[in-house]
Order: sequence, then C-alpha cells, then structure tokens
Amino acid sequence: MKGLRARFKSRKKLVLPLTSLLDMFTIILVFLMVSFQAEDKDFVLHAGLSLPVSDAKSPFKTGVNLALTQEAVLIEGKKVFKLEKGGEVKDEDFDGGRIESVVQGINQAWAQLKKEEDEENIVVIQADKGLPYRTIHLVMRSAAHAGVFRFRLVIEKE
Repeated sequence: MKGLRARFKSRKKLVLPLTSLLDMFTIILVFLMVSFQAEDKDFVLHAGLSLPVSDAKSPFKTGVNLALTQEAVLIEGKKVFKLEKGGEVKDEDFDGGRIESVVQGINQAWAQLKKEEDEENIVVIQADKGLPYRTIHLVMRSAAHAGVFRFRLVIEKE
C-alpha cells in the first residue's frame, strides 16, 4: 500500500496546455469572422423622403429601386415621371390603370439588373409618407403591368 502512495506523490501536477487552447480559439474566431455575412445590401435612400416607421424584422431582398417623392417617380435614381403638386397624378397621364413611363422604366431596370433564374421580380418602393394613396396605387399597378407582383416598402426601423 505504501508503494502505491509513493508512486502517486512522485507524479507531477497536471497542467492544461493553455497555449494550444488559445491557438485553437483564435483559429475558430478567425473562421467565424470570415464566414459571417451581414445583411448589407447596395441600397441608397433617396434624399428628401420622409419614410414611415415600422418594427418589422423580415430580411431585405434586392430588387429594382423605385422612389416616389412629392415631385417625381424615380427608378434606380433616374427620373421617369413627373408628379403634379402634392404628389398627384393627372387623369390624362395614365392609360388603362398604368403609367407607361413607369412600366418602361421597370422593364429597363430589370434588363440591367443581373438576377438568377429562380429569383422573383421584386420592386423596392421608397414612398414619401405624405403621398396620396392613389399615386402609390397607380405606380404599383404600373409595376404589375411590367410583370412585378412582389413589392417591398422601405420603412424606418423604430
């Protein structure tokens, strides 16, 4: 029995190899930082817009950027249709429930935008919160005539 105790006492104390563990944690940390992908989309908010506020948490998807200001309709930053005072659309400016210049602008933007085969056409709408409903409705109907049936409305997060 004495020999067994002597054998245990003569052994060295166990020490954790911290250098190896720190190296391993550093490699894992670098791997996670490199593989992490944030939701950073190429999106420019049009100046002069006052957006509505929401607390929605759905992910952002890319699409054709359409801005509705009090003065004009812009597609990908290019003015395609001038609005009347107060953001109104005159009755003679649209035909069959659509604004032809908006339809053409969306079609041109989709032709320039590279997208995958299975991806749906999406229009990302920035609309001033003071615009009349009729104007937004006509622009969305025009987008539908261009083959777009999915819309994302840009808002400010609370």
